[in-house]
This record gives sequence, structure tokens and C-alpha cells, in this order.
Amino acid sequence: MIKTPSSPARRRLTALALALAAVGPWAAAPAGAQGFPSHPLRMVVAYAPGGATDIVGRMFAQEMSENLGQTVVLENRAGGGTLVGTESVKRSAADGYTLLFGTNAFVITPLLHDTKTYDPVADFQPVGQATVQSLGILVTPGLKIRTVKDFIAYAKANPGKVNFASSGNGSAQHLAGEAFAKAAGIKMVHVPYKGTGPAMADLLAGRVDVMFSSLVGNMEHVAEGRLMLIATTGTRRTPATPDVPTVDESGLKGFQAETWQAVLAPAGTPAQVVERLNAALVKAGKSQKIVETLAAQGMEVKTTTPAELRELLVRDTTQYKALLQQAKNTLQ
Repeated sequence: MIKTPSSPARRRLTALALALAAVGPWAAAPAGAQGFPSHPLRMVVAYAPGGATDIVGRMFAQEMSENLGQTVVLENRAGGGTLVGTESVKRSAADGYTLLFGTNAFVITPLLHDTKTYDPVADFQPVGQATVQSLGILVTPGLKIRTVKDFIAYAKANPGKVNFASSGNGSAQHLAGEAFAKAAGIKMVHVPYKGTGPAMADLLAGRVDVMFSSLVGNMEHVAEGRLMLIATTGTRRTPATPDVPTVDESGLKGFQAETWQAVLAPAGTPAQVVERLNAALVKAGKSQKIVETLAAQGMEVKTTTPAELRELLVRDTTQYKALLQQAKNTLQ
């Protein structure tokens, strides 16, 4: 037998339901989502201090601290080709207090391992993209090459003689070089290094011919003639190098290779928390200090919604799988 409430009781329940409805979606949010954030946050960078991702991550962490009313502490956890830092975030509580400031390597790294690591789409909740950056095609001055057209002609006249450096097998630099070689119909020998620093040192010394690399930290080399910047790889010219054409403008129509940085949280992070974090990220991206500082280094602020970042992760996973297979076939 089911008993129904008496009339006075029914009226009290109705009043309570109306009150709860007036509170809005926060009333239904998990307890941890209410009043978020109530204490400092941690944002992990899976690289050593001093690199471009560390520098940019600290800028965004500072601005987001002000927007959230709580300190966002940046933590460097390098190792395992970004696995150490990334998997530490994956294992963290899905409460919004531990975040990852990731790059293209976030998508690429799992594709390099035969054993299962993490799934960039299933194991993480996107918060939003933060930046986008074209790579520069940096050539040693000894080749006396000034344009993409000249570079392609030289490579075709010397098949297999041209080599390009990168920070390691499967890095965004490596895959950009592979994509360029395929688009241009040329053969280049990949020379992987353990990091951008030693690769750039050999490029500056003329021991390797070319590198597809970030412009951050390299603008001085270009300005002083130690390296030749023949093109950038984005959809349009960078604010830092308005006189340098894109690869697309140089004849390889439709070519594009960009790197990005983004904020991610563990899968299962409450929607209200993600919304709050995204709002803080978007507001940080409007900081004049961040916009101007990054523009001077050829990097642009590009903040997106969580859904847009998820689409980027899915799209990049497909593209990088194809490029890695191409690289594997080249070695066979």
C-alpha cells in the first residue's frame, strides 16, 4: 500500500521543490563543485622548467589565479616523454584542483607506445585551448637557401642528402618535417635529438640542415643571421614575422602545421567546475600582457570551449596516426 502525503505535507513539499528550482543548477552539483574553488589549484607541466610551455603555462597560471580568487601553482613533472606529468593528472581526483597544461605531445605520446598508456579523449576532460603557434622552417645559412621553392629544388636535386633535426622521434617537430616532405615530394633524413636544445645547437653549428621549430627563443638567431627563416607553417603570417611568407603562400597550397597549448582536467570533472575553469582561462587569454608577450615570439592566444578542444584532440589523433605511419614506412 502506498501512502500519499496529507494536504499540508504536500504543500510543504511543493514549496521546497520551488525553492530548489530557484537555486538553479548549482543545487544539483556535486558537493565538491559548490563554491569552487575553495583552495589553491595545481597545474602540471610535463616538461622541465625554462621551456616555452613552462613559460607560457606560468603566465596563464598567474592570470587564472586572479580570475579564480585562488592561487594556481605550476608544477613541473618532466619525464617519460611527457608521460610522468600527464599520467599524474589522469590519476588525480576529478574535482578541478589538478590540471594539465598540455601540448601536441599530449596526443602524440600515447601513439608512440605499444603498451597502453592513456587515452587523450576518454581519460581527460578538456577545459579549453590556450594558444596556437606556427612553426618556423629554420635553415642553416651554409646552404644559402632563402625560399621554400629553393629548398625543395635543392632537396630534389640531392635526394636523401638533406637532413632535418627534431627534439625526438614522434615530436611535433618531427611530424611537421614528415608532413612537409610528403607535401613537397622530397626525401629528407630525420635526425632525432633528446630535446630541442641539442638539436638547435647542431643546427646553429651547421651539422644539420633544417629544423621545423617554435620561434620562441629563436628570434634572436634569425635577427642576427645565424639561422635563415624561410617560411612559417600556419594558416597566416605570424605577428612577429609579418614579412616572412607561409608555406602555403610559398607554393605548397593547403599546408599547415601548428602547435598548441591547452588546459585539461581528469575525466569526470563536474561540468560546473569545467565551466568555471574555462571562464577563467578565456579571461586570462584577454590579458594584454599575455597577448603582447606571446605575439612578439610568434605565438597567438587562442582560447576555445571544452567542446572545441575535444574536437581538436580527435582530429589531431587521426592526423598524427597517419604521419607516424608515414614516418615508420620511411624507415623501412
